[in-house]
Amino acid sequence: MTTTTRQPLMETTDNTATSSPTPASTARRSGRVTKAPAKFTPEPTSLSKRKRASENDDGEDGENESPEEDPDEDDDPDASEVEQERQRSRKRKPSSQSIKAKKPASKKPKINGDAPSRPQTPAETPASAPAQALNSFASLPSRPKKSARVAIAQPVGEGLYTDIFRSDDRPNEVATRWYHQYQADHAEALTDLVNCILLSAGCDQRVTEDDIRDPDNCQNRLADLQNVYAEEGITDYPLISRARTTRSFRDLLVGFFRSLVDVLHETDALYKDVQILENISRWVASMSSSTLRPFRHTATTIALAIQTALIKAAGVLDGRISNYMQQLEKTRGKGSKNAGLVESIQQNLTDAEHYRDVCKDQIQDIFDTVFVHRYRDIDAKIRTECVEALGNWIYMLPTVFMEPEYLRYLGWMLSDVMPQTRHEVLKQLGRIFKNHAEKLGHFIDRFRPRLVEMATKDSDVSVRVVAISNIQILKDSGNLEPDEIDSIGRLIFDPEPRIRKAVLDFFAGCVNDSIENKVEEIGGEDAIDELFQDQDEEDFSSPRSDWVSIKCLAELLAAYDTQIGEENPVEPPRSLDIAVDAIPAVAPETRVSLAGHVLYEKIDQLKNWELLSSYLLYDHSSSASSKSASKGGSIETALRRAVAPEGREEAILLEILASAVRSSLAAPAELDKSKKHYRSDGIHLIGPEEAARKLASIIPKLLSKYGAEASTAVTVLRLEHSLDLNVFQQLGQDSTTYDRLLNGICTQFDRHIDRGVLAETTTALLHGRKYPALEETIDERVSELWDKVINKLRQFDKSSELGIRRNLEEPAIIELGNILLKTSKLVTLKDCVEVLEADGQVEGSESPAIEILIRIVMRGKLDQVDENLDDPEDEAVSFAVKTCLFYFMWKARVLRDAVNEQRPIPTLQIERLNTLRQSFVRNLVWTLSSRGTNDDLRLFATGALCDLHVAFASVRRVIERNAAEGHAADYSSINPLLDPIDPGLTRELIEIFSAAERAYARCINRQLNNPGEDEGPIEHFSSDEEDDEDEDDSDLTPVQKKRKELKAERVLCELTGKMVLAIVAKVLDQPGTGQGAAGKIKKRMVRNQNKLGHNFKETLAYLVDEGRAARVREAAAKAAGKKKRPAPAASGSRARGSRPAAAGNSGASVAGKKQALSAEIITAEDNDSELSDIEIEEEEAEAVPEPEESTELAHDPIEDNNEDEGGQGDGKSKKDDDGDEDMDDE
Repeated sequence: MTTTTRQPLMETTDNTATSSPTPASTARRSGRVTKAPAKFTPEPTSLSKRKRASENDDGEDGENESPEEDPDEDDDPDASEVEQERQRSRKRKPSSQSIKAKKPASKKPKINGDAPSRPQTPAETPASAPAQALNSFASLPSRPKKSARVAIAQPVGEGLYTDIFRSDDRPNEVATRWYHQYQADHAEALTDLVNCILLSAGCDQRVTEDDIRDPDNCQNRLADLQNVYAEEGITDYPLISRARTTRSFRDLLVGFFRSLVDVLHETDALYKDVQILENISRWVASMSSSTLRPFRHTATTIALAIQTALIKAAGVLDGRISNYMQQLEKTRGKGSKNAGLVESIQQNLTDAEHYRDVCKDQIQDIFDTVFVHRYRDIDAKIRTECVEALGNWIYMLPTVFMEPEYLRYLGWMLSDVMPQTRHEVLKQLGRIFKNHAEKLGHFIDRFRPRLVEMATKDSDVSVRVVAISNIQILKDSGNLEPDEIDSIGRLIFDPEPRIRKAVLDFFAGCVNDSIENKVEEIGGEDAIDELFQDQDEEDFSSPRSDWVSIKCLAELLAAYDTQIGEENPVEPPRSLDIAVDAIPAVAPETRVSLAGHVLYEKIDQLKNWELLSSYLLYDHSSSASSKSASKGGSIETALRRAVAPEGREEAILLEILASAVRSSLAAPAELDKSKKHYRSDGIHLIGPEEAARKLASIIPKLLSKYGAEASTAVTVLRLEHSLDLNVFQQLGQDSTTYDRLLNGICTQFDRHIDRGVLAETTTALLHGRKYPALEETIDERVSELWDKVINKLRQFDKSSELGIRRNLEEPAIIELGNILLKTSKLVTLKDCVEVLEADGQVEGSESPAIEILIRIVMRGKLDQVDENLDDPEDEAVSFAVKTCLFYFMWKARVLRDAVNEQRPIPTLQIERLNTLRQSFVRNLVWTLSSRGTNDDLRLFATGALCDLHVAFASVRRVIERNAAEGHAADYSSINPLLDPIDPGLTRELIEIFSAAERAYARCINRQLNNPGEDEGPIEHFSSDEEDDEDEDDSDLTPVQKKRKELKAERVLCELTGKMVLAIVAKVLDQPGTGQGAAGKIKKRMVRNQNKLGHNFKETLAYLVDEGRAARVREAAAKAAGKKKRPAPAASGSRARGSRPAAAGNSGASVAGKKQALSAEIITAEDNDSELSDIEIEEEEAEAVPEPEESTELAHDPIEDNNEDEGGQGDGKSKKDDDGDEDMDDE
C-alpha cells in the first residue's frame, strides 16, 4: 500500500498515547499502530519549545551585526533532539501542581480514512471519560478542494470562541470565567482554549482532551490539522479578512489573551501553576512556526499579546519589589521591636523576587521561541506586528529591553523590504528617542547613517516623513553631525510637497541656530534691542532687527542651493528646444519658489512681504561703503555689515518674495479690505486692495534695481501675475501707479532678448488686457512695441534676401531671430492683422510684414548642413512660423465673425488671403520634406501645418451650421481656404510620426508592435540615419535620462494631438481624395496606443472614442455661436515684391538625407468635410498617472509558501523552510 508522506511541523518519536481521530482524507491515512495504553505514573506536563541558538544573544558583540544564515537554526530538530530537550525541561522545571492524571481511554472504533466518523451513542460513551464527547466533532473529514473559501469567523455554538467574539462580555470577564473552568477541569479548559485558537486561525477542525493530555503529540496533531486546512484552499482568515464582521476581531483576540495573563497574574496562578502558561505556549509556539500563514500569523499575534501582558506584570512586580525594599529598610531602622514585621516584609520580598524570576523566564522563553523567528517572517504583516510589539516592550520595560541585544532588531529592520514595516520601525524608534535618546548613544551612532539615508532617499514618502521626525529628535538631543544636518536641511528643496512640509520645523530650527550665532557676532541680543528700541513699526526703509533673520534665511538657502547645484549640475536647455516649444522658456516653479511657499507658513518675516521687499530695495552697497567713515566699530556698523546680502542671496530672496506674495494674496481675505491690522506677534497684515496698490508701486522699483539681469527680471515680473488689477480700473484711480508699472514691463520687453523675460512680459500684458479699463492703455503700448520691431525687421529685408538660407553671418541671423522672437510674442497679445498687412514705408521694403515673414519660413529648406548656422537658422524660422500661424488664426476668427453676422466678404480679400496661405503651406512643406531625420524644426513645421488647416476648418463648421438654420448667405468664395492637407503628404506624415514614436519608445525601452496583416510595410528612412538617432545613453545621469524621456514624450504627444485634431476636423486622412489613403494615418497612429503610456493613450482616445470627438465638435459649435465680435476693417493690398520660391523648383538635396517627397502642392476637392471650430474648448484628457508597482500581492494565496514579497527598499530577504525571512547584513 502506498502511503503519502505528510510534511510534519516537527518530527517526534513514537508514543503510546491514545490516538487522535484521524482526518478522513484520501491523501493520507495514519500509519501509526493503535494499541492499548500501558499503565504509567502521571508526570507533570511541562513545556517543550525550541530555543534560539545562544550565540545570537552573546551580549553586545552581536548588536550591530545582522543574524548570520544558519540552515539548522529555524528547521525542526529531529526526534532525539526534541526528546532530550523535553527531558532537560522536565528536570529543570519541576511542577508545583500537576494536571489530573490521564485515565486510560477506551478504545475507539477504527475509522476508515474514506468514511466520516459516526457519532457515538450514549451507550457507547464511557461515563468516566467526558473528553470522549469531543470526538463526535473532532474527526477530520475529507473535503473537496475549492478555488476560494472564506475562513470561519463566528461559528454557531458554545465555547470560549463564542464568549470572546459573540458575547457582549468584556475580555477580563471572559478570561475570569475561563480560569474558573480551568480550576474545575484542566484538560477541558485547555481544549476549549486551543480550539478557540484554531477557530481564530480560520480552521474549523478541533482537538480533543486526549490531544491536550499528550503534549508529545502536539506537533503531529497540528501537522494533521495543517494538511486538512491546506486542502480546503482557504484564501482568507479572520485576522486579515476585510469583512465588516471581523473589523474588531484582532482587538477582541488580543484583549482576551492579555486579560487572561492579567487574571493569572492577579491570582498568582501565573507563578504557582506554571503549567497553565506552558501548555498554552506549547500550542501557540508550535503554530507560530507553521508553514501555513493563517496558523503562523494568528499564533504570532497571540504570542505577542501574551508577551505584552507578561511585561506589564513584570513592571508591576518591579514596582512591588521596590516598595518592599523601601519598607524593609525603614522597618529595620526602627530596631528589634518590628522583627515580626521585618520577617513578613522579607517573605513578601522573597516571593515577589521569585515571581519576578518566573516572569522573566517566561518572557525570555516567548522571545526566543516566537519573536526571534517571526521578526523576519516572509509575511510583512507578521514582521510589522513583531516590530510594533518590540517597541511597546521597550517602552513599557526599558530596564530590560533597552539593551543592545533587543535594540539591534529595530536597527536591522530599518532595512526591511516593505515600506509599512520600515514605517513601523521608525514610529517605534521615535517613541524611544523622545524619552531615552541620551541613553542610546551607541545605537544612534551605529544606525544614524541609515536613518539619514531613509530620510533623504527612501522610495516611500511616508517612510521619509517619519524618518525626518526621528532626525528632528536626534538634532534636538545633539546627536547629529554637521554634514548630516545639511543633508536633511536640503530637503526643503525636495520636489515632494509632503517632504518639504515635514522638514519645515527642522529647517526653521537651523535658521534659528544661525540667527543666534549671527546675533552673538554682532554684539548680543541686548545690544540689538537697545539699538532699535525707538524703531518705527511702519518704517520699512531703514535697517531693522528683523533683517538679521532675513539674512540668515538667505544664507542658509543659498548654501543649500549651491550644494544641490554642485551635486546635480543642470545644463541649460538648447535655445532651439525653447523656440519650438519642446521645453518651456520659464519653469513654472523653481526649487527655491517651492520652498518659499512652505516657509511662508513658518517664518514670520515672510508673512510681512513689505519687510522683505524693503530689505531687497535697500542700498546695502552704499551703507557698506560709508560705514568706515562713520562708526567703524559701532553696533550699527556691525549690523549693517552682517545683514548685507552676498552672491546669489538677493536672487533667492526675490524668489522667496514672489512665493510669499502669491501665498499671501491667495489666502482667504479674513481682514477688512480697507484697514490695517496687526497680530499680537507683530506681523503686519493688510487688505487685498491695499496690498495690490503697494505691490504695484514696489514692482517698478524692483525692476529698476534688478531688471538688468534676466534671471532676476523674470522673478520680479512674476509678481505682476498676482496683482488684482480691479483696483486700477475703478474710476481711473491710481492710474499713475499702473502707468509706472506698465512702463517698467514694456521697458523689459524692449530691453531684453531673453526667452524667459519676454515670456513673462507677454504674460503680464495679457493679464492686464483682461480688465476692460486697462485694455486701451495696454494696446497703445503694444502698438509702440510693434512699430519698433517691424522697423527693425524691415531694415533686414532692405539689406538682404530673407528667403535664402545661409546668406547671413551668425551674428546677423541671431539678431534676426531675436526680432522674430518678439514678433512671435506680440502676435499673441491682440489682433495683429492690420499691423502685418500694412504696406511698408521704408524704401526697399514696401511689402507687408506678413509677406516678409512667409518668405523667412522658406529659410527652413535644408540644402546643406552647417553645424554653426543650423540652430540659429532654425530658431529664426520657428519664430517666423509662429508669427504667421497666429496671423492666419486671427484671420480665421475674422472670417468666422463675418459668417456669424452674415456680412459679405470681399472676393479680393479671400483671394489675397488664399495666396498667402498657399505660400505659407508650400514653405512649410519644403521645410519638413527637405530633412531626412526628425529634427526639432521638422516636427514643429508638421504641427504648424496641421494647426493651419484646423484653423480654417472652423470656418466651414460655422457655414454649415448657419445653412442648417436657414441662412441663405453664399460663402462659396471661401472654399479655397478650406482645402484639406495634401493627400500626397500621407506617407511622409506617417514617417514623421513613426520616427517620433520610435524615439520615445527607445527612451522608455518599449518594444513597438509590428504592422498588422492589412497594413503595408512603411518605408523608413535609411537604416544608417535611424542608427544615428540611437544615441548612447550610458554616459547620461539619471536626471539627464529623465529629461530626455520627458522631452521625447512631450514631442510625441504634441505631434499626435495636432494630427488628431486635424483628423477630427476632417482635413487629414479623409476619403474622397483619390489617393486611396483614407484612414491610413489613423490606423498607423493607433497601432501602439497601449504601449507608450497613458498620456499618449488618452491623446489617441479622441480617434477611437467617437463620442468624445462628437462632444468636442459640439463644444466647438457652442463656442462659435456665443462669440460674436465685430470684424476689424483689415483690407490689405496685393502682394508686392519678390514672390516666394515655387515648390516645384527642387533644390539640391542634403548629402546623406532623402529627397523631398513632395514636389508640388496638389489641391483636391473635399467632397465630404465636417469641420470643427478652431476655438474648440477641448476636453482636457485626464492625466492618468502611471500605475505604481504594488509592493504587496493583491490576492496572496495563503498556502503558497514559495511566494516572494518584495518592494522598493534597501533590504534583501531569503525565506527559511518555516516561513522565516533572513535579513542580509547591511
